[in-house]
Amino acid sequence: LATARVGHHPIEKLFRALPTMEDKASFSAELSHSLNQLGSNAMGRSVMATCAVKEYLEGESAWKDVLAKQRDKAGWLEEITGEKEGSDEEDEEVKTKKRKRDKKEKKRKRRKGSE
Repeated sequence: LATARVGHHPIEKLFRALPTMEDKASFSAELSHSLNQLGSNAMGRSVMATCAVKEYLEGESAWKDVLAKQRDKAGWLEEITGEKEGSDEEDEEVKTKKRKRDKKEKKRKRRKGSE
């Protein structure tokens, strides 16, 4: 699944969503058993980078450093954009408002055209 074109996305999201470092460690440990297979294509290499599989094999401190950098990078992005990564609720609200605004504009145009 981790090397599939579509399957690597849920693997990466699952890793990011894991609540504790122990869970993430066990996930990286499980992925480390298939290091050759993961390195064989771009999707697997993406999973290896997101889950810091190579760093996990190097040692716990190197692995934690990489995860801290990823967390800082995500926090920096949230500060700039003002929203969390993958926040669909706000996007849906904006789309709804835009649709309402578009409907009002169409009504105004029809009224002006009929006068």
